[in-house]
Amino acid sequence: MDGAYNPARTRNAERGTRNPEPGTRNAERGTRNPEPGTRNPEPGTRNPERGTRNPEPGTRNPEPCGVMRVVSHPLDPPAIQRSEFLERQARVRAAAAESGYDAVLAVGRSFYDRPGDVAYLANHLPPFPTAVFSDELRGLGHAFFLLPVNGPTTLITDPRRWRSDLIVADDARAAADIAAALIDVVRGHGLANGRIAVAGDDLLPAPIDRQIRASLPTATFDPAGGLVAKVRAIKSPGEQALMRRAAACADSAITAAVETIRRGRATERDVCAEAISAAMRDGADFVRYFRVHSGPWSATGSRWPQAMDRRIESGEIVVVDAIGAFQGYQFDVNRTIGSSALPDRERALCETALEATAAAVRVAQAGNPVGAIARAARDVVAESPFLDGLGEMMGHGIGLETVELPYITANEVTTLEAGMCFCIEPGLFFPGWVGAAIEQEVIIQPTGGPEIITDTPMRIW
Repeated sequence: MDGAYNPARTRNAERGTRNPEPGTRNAERGTRNPEPGTRNPEPGTRNPERGTRNPEPGTRNPEPCGVMRVVSHPLDPPAIQRSEFLERQARVRAAAAESGYDAVLAVGRSFYDRPGDVAYLANHLPPFPTAVFSDELRGLGHAFFLLPVNGPTTLITDPRRWRSDLIVADDARAAADIAAALIDVVRGHGLANGRIAVAGDDLLPAPIDRQIRASLPTATFDPAGGLVAKVRAIKSPGEQALMRRAAACADSAITAAVETIRRGRATERDVCAEAISAAMRDGADFVRYFRVHSGPWSATGSRWPQAMDRRIESGEIVVVDAIGAFQGYQFDVNRTIGSSALPDRERALCETALEATAAAVRVAQAGNPVGAIARAARDVVAESPFLDGLGEMMGHGIGLETVELPYITANEVTTLEAGMCFCIEPGLFFPGWVGAAIEQEVIIQPTGGPEIITDTPMRIW
């Protein structure tokens, strides 16, 4: 298979096997079946043969089924069990002790932004957006998790609190001034003279940093994000399952986008609305954005706003990017779509982008340096007339945050390990003309090539 768009394609029954070739779909991925727990056909939704529309009305059945867990309500229990969070905490404690720290302070921001370290250790995703500080409210949209090497753990949140059925912490406190609450907790744990590793110091607001250091002058707070990042980088089997399911939400969004574009006379906003709706109906927690850049706007890798009222014309390139999450785990899938048959030069650009991504995916193997991925993509593009449009950053890690370390650049020396998850996306962008990018989400395997978890075809033009 060449990855060409097929509106009658199906999702197979078993997600999780490796694709034999970059750009192909798994032969054994999961179909949506008519068992209890799957969606019954509804007008405007996708039937078991993905890409087509169901003719009959219906509802979602109430019972769970099969290998793919379908979220029927936002209060469903978490897929990652409490025991796994406790094991994560133990591993980070051990790493902190080995490095001479007395505690780890994890900092997190809003669920759609940068909740990573707090979400990973305590299963808390701050539900409120980050907001301006006042004299009374200081730290909205932020959270702290204090993990002493010895002693109980404490989650500190803004007044929007937490879900008691989800968090994994010995104590949880909500405060209008989260810095003041943290200072009290640090003193209460006898850490006022301690050495504390800060995971997520780049998220720490300057007013809070000043307040903490002024109130705890004999404590040492060291930037040490690597303590948690190294543990987070290798996804457990449970995390990998959630990453696959998240990628399925992106596939639903892009399938809806293709259908809307191909019907004709759609605006970018029309495509965006249909795609977001499809992902949410497929179980996404949220869609951070669904970027739709058409015609000359395809030359911009990222543009505000995500979609405009511009009508998509025949024979145009449309670059789309689906970003959101399923049960906290992110999806990020970029595709380039032809609204109809493309002119020769635009088609050549798209084919080069596809070949660059496929080559990059092939070398995403355990033991190789991350930089090898970027160099493989560049080698392909260097043989084309499009090298000037290739950027330095060609992808990134992904997990509880959309963009995680390491970045995929030619000079990145991090060694690929089994269980790492990446978005591989060598884009080609030419301001004043057009652009193209095809992004594959992969999971590094112990041997051989990676598992490609994006069902979405690569060639949609």
